[in-house]
Amino acid sequence: MPLTQLSDVIDHARDRSVVAVQEEVVRVCLQRILSHGNSGNQSPRREQVRTLRRLIFKQSDVLLIARTGFGKSLIFHAYSILTNKITLQLIPLTKLGDEQLTEIQRFNGARPCLIDAKTRSEEKDMLSKVVAGHYTHVLLGPEQASTRAFRKILRDAAFQARIGLLAIDECHLVMQWEEFRPAFTLISELRTILHKDVV
Repeated sequence: MPLTQLSDVIDHARDRSVVAVQEEVVRVCLQRILSHGNSGNQSPRREQVRTLRRLIFKQSDVLLIARTGFGKSLIFHAYSILTNKITLQLIPLTKLGDEQLTEIQRFNGARPCLIDAKTRSEEKDMLSKVVAGHYTHVLLGPEQASTRAFRKILRDAAFQARIGLLAIDECHLVMQWEEFRPAFTLISELRTILHKDVV
């Protein structure tokens, strides 16, 4: 089954009569994503499956604390594939954003973009593509997220309706870096701008 059809499977699992199998549905879909993205035969971790189930079906915020290499990013990447909703992923470092962009590009149907000073100057129409819903995953740092131009995009009703997840990668840095990167402290404002059903 192509990755682009996994969201149909998830939609069928939203029915209350199949709540008991939602975790298994997410596990199977996540296994499919993993087999597509890797040459190895990885199985999804239980907490990856449980976290995605909570985000998708219970539509509630999640704070996942896990060690480096656990696979937290897979959750961010899989969310958009499984829901057909846009993921906004806040990243602390451009290098991390470059790595995430490359990782997401491996998945058929995923259309990620990285918004930073360089890409904004090189791709003049990037923000208009973002607001038009061209990208499935929008990666950006707190400085870009706090710009007037991006805040205007976030207030666009049609764009807001397409957003499903606001993911803060390496969220412990919000407090650690607030002194020399004050834009990190503005992240909380995003929650007030976005719809309540954005997790």
